[in-house]
Amino acid sequence: MDLEKLNFLPEWDENRFIKKMNQHGEAWKNAPGIMAARDVYKQWREVFGLVVAFAENLEDEKNENNRSTTKSLIYENALIVAPKIIGAVSVDAYTIKMENAAIIRSNCRQMMEQINFTVLMGWSEEDYKRVIDESLEQFKAAFRIWVATFIKDGDDDEWGLFI
Repeated sequence: MDLEKLNFLPEWDENRFIKKMNQHGEAWKNAPGIMAARDVYKQWREVFGLVVAFAENLEDEKNENNRSTTKSLIYENALIVAPKIIGAVSVDAYTIKMENAAIIRSNCRQMMEQINFTVLMGWSEEDYKRVIDESLEQFKAAFRIWVATFIKDGDDDEWGLFI
């Protein structure tokens, strides 16, 4: 199975962020965060491809269980991550960046809970889950580096979460 054919997530578009990197002649401020976002996005593409292959190999239900619901939840969680990475790198506000990072973490956790459930139910093999786990650990390492580039600003968080 060719994972690249299953992975419909677009490649990172460097041109999309060049303007932001050069904004106000302060490229040095934005570049580290954008480069870290690029790395986390590329790592997510790898995880995403594995998750799509995993989900596509789940058999459809035969009225005795909820495999299609579980498959939908896996996709739902996986599909949220890339837009949240792009959303976070596209803004300067610390609270929005942190909110997107928290949503990414939550969706990755929920996705893995659904994948673990498929193994528990006997719908998939532990080895396939383990491959996703290993790739997700690499994503987490890149994610931590990326989040460390977020710079607290003076903006008030009206919800009081990320202050």
